[in-house]
Amino acid sequence: MSIGVYGNIKPSDVKTDDISVYYNYVPNRETNNSVFNSIVASDILTQVTLPATEQIAGNENILEGLYDLKLPATVFSSAGIYTLYIKPKVLPAVINDCSVLSALPSVRGIVIETKYFNENQVKSNALQGFRVEYINADGTKLRNVSRFVVTSNKVVPVTENVGNTTQKANRYRYDDSGTLLFLQLTPSSSSDVKPNQQPFMGTVGQTVLISNTYFTPLTIEIEMVENTLDTIAQILVGEQINNVKDGMLTYYDKDRKITNQFDLYIIKDSLDAVPQYEVKEKRTNIDATQDFNSITTV
Repeated sequence: MSIGVYGNIKPSDVKTDDISVYYNYVPNRETNNSVFNSIVASDILTQVTLPATEQIAGNENILEGLYDLKLPATVFSSAGIYTLYIKPKVLPAVINDCSVLSALPSVRGIVIETKYFNENQVKSNALQGFRVEYINADGTKLRNVSRFVVTSNKVVPVTENVGNTTQKANRYRYDDSGTLLFLQLTPSSSSDVKPNQQPFMGTVGQTVLISNTYFTPLTIEIEMVENTLDTIAQILVGEQINNVKDGMLTYYDKDRKITNQFDLYIIKDSLDAVPQYEVKEKRTNIDATQDFNSITTV
């Protein structure tokens, strides 16, 4: 008898405050647009709750991993292609120091002021698992290099002597009243191949990008069209009225509301007045007098 193997992928229950959403728009697939605009995540994403029959009293009852997506007409109003990019929110910060803990000199990390984080993120180990990426002095990103936060706690500096010299160095000790965060990163220890070379963790004054790792970034393509299958079917088999007197053709939806209007006319030869073309031209100004019920009840 064998023992079963168990596995699980935990659905993300990230709050919208920890999500960044960007979008761009092109009118067609022949047009390129590399410029993305940002939109507040809570304006388009809403966490979904469990069915009423499964909810537990006093529980938030979030259905993990599932979010409701809505597209505000103020943004997604034009026919064309929208690309949504949903990713973990990035927190830019500056390294205040690279040092060790006073009580544990073997624990190395970077020190960052708490002002870059919100109230929840400065709590003990709130940034555990976050990714740290680096910006070079020329403003470019240090590509394909990242470190991960092992522990994060408030600290205060402690000045100590270095070895047998008179030189002073700042080390840090844990203190919940501190205004600095000590982030222990991984990898932070030397490899067996080069035991004297410490892994890169950043430099003092360097800008870093700190982001959560709650979910994998997601790209969604949304195509907005003028007509759906329903509206096309309504035009083909739905109700319509041809105003013979005024040469106006009007289409209606299932509720008999006007959807489209066209002017119908014939172009004749200027010399012998022989009809040459029958034209169906879409009207830009809808004639509301062509109400279906008003006309058919006369």
